[in-house]
Amino acid sequence: MGRQIADFPLNQLKVYQPKLIHKPSDFGEFWVEQQQQINSLQPKVSIDWKEYVIPTMEVADLLFVSWDGTPLKGWAIKPKGVDQCPVMLSIHGYTGSRGLPLDYVKWVSMGIAVYAFDVRAQGSSPDYAKYNNGGRTLGWMLNGIHESENYYYTNVYKDLLFQLNWIRSSETPIEPTRIGLLGSSQGGGLALGLAGLDQGVELVVADYPFLANFERAIEISQAGPYLEFVNYFKYTDPQYETYESVMQTLGYIDCVHFCDSIICPTLISIGLEDPVTPPSTVFAAYNHLRTSNKEIEIYPQYAHEVNPFHEEKKLEFVRKNWLE
Repeated sequence: MGRQIADFPLNQLKVYQPKLIHKPSDFGEFWVEQQQQINSLQPKVSIDWKEYVIPTMEVADLLFVSWDGTPLKGWAIKPKGVDQCPVMLSIHGYTGSRGLPLDYVKWVSMGIAVYAFDVRAQGSSPDYAKYNNGGRTLGWMLNGIHESENYYYTNVYKDLLFQLNWIRSSETPIEPTRIGLLGSSQGGGLALGLAGLDQGVELVVADYPFLANFERAIEISQAGPYLEFVNYFKYTDPQYETYESVMQTLGYIDCVHFCDSIICPTLISIGLEDPVTPPSTVFAAYNHLRTSNKEIEIYPQYAHEVNPFHEEKKLEFVRKNWLE
């Protein structure tokens, strides 16, 4: 059975539950404060319904003005003529975008509506936050890395919380009977974190989640965004103090630190040849999940990639937990 050569064998992965050594002592209070900052605000959202080639779907082009004024492009996609149904908030991967309405046909075919927004600075959306950038690498991992309240992913989580507030409001075009989260890689990690922050989330599907168990991820990742930190440390002195400062900030957004608050059905997947989100970091999240209704699908020969076999298992998991 194949496995990523730099990681633990499967029998060790299944029991890997690292101590949360960098989870801040004020973790809960920090996020209560961040949520309070946005709860008194109202998003401005423009909704433009479009003619779509599939007659059983309705599609709206959205422009969602977030809590700090950053305009995020999005989609609202729902079954034709349906105004009340289960809703999924879909979160895309690193460097990705909201995608195309066609990407969500399988969910609409099951009677589920989907919202999908660009993550700030990704897709075709900007980021209005101003950062003291932490290094000379491409990407967003280091934006505001030494200022926890204005770190890039702190701001991304606040966008997502703001979106959930809107989805539940009377201003949204779809009344949700229940709300779930869907994402791969960056989107998977953010979905886990968001479910830990919002107890109203009723289901999570997270494929090869990123933003997990940073201590180990930075140590063994062989490709992808975690290497932004590796390169930053190479060119920064003193390295030890820099590492501790970085880990303090990442402690507030590491999705593993949210997992002990997740109470809803949760499905995770991982390929054992994944060099971007090493299997041990994903098992760290899975093994810290509080919910007893959890499943992890393991694919020995898969890397960091879409898995058509798993797509059907996702549909089955959602059907079993939502539609029966």
